[in-house]
Amino acid sequence: MPMQPKKYYLVCYDIEETKRRNKVAKKLKDYGVRVQKSIFEAYLDKDSLDQMVEVITPFVLEQDSLRIYSLNKSAFQQTLVYGQSFYYDPEEDVII
Repeated sequence: MPMQPKKYYLVCYDIEETKRRNKVAKKLKDYGVRVQKSIFEAYLDKDSLDQMVEVITPFVLEQDSLRIYSLNKSAFQQTLVYGQSFYYDPEEDVII
């Protein structure tokens, strides 16, 4: 099976209840990097994106908001960051 292409995603959420909000954040750490309290950057193929959505949407209720923006590589690389930040290239291996 050929490897699926990966894309950059910006996952933003506004969830009223702390318990559900924390669960979403914990689940998202398996798929991306937290860049702000309720914003994650992720580099995923279609199957991983679908899996992430399946895992987090049960915690998102009608009064909440979840947005997943698809970014092309150029847009991702042109991101302007001010204040605290770190750079990572999801296409490179990271050793911790």
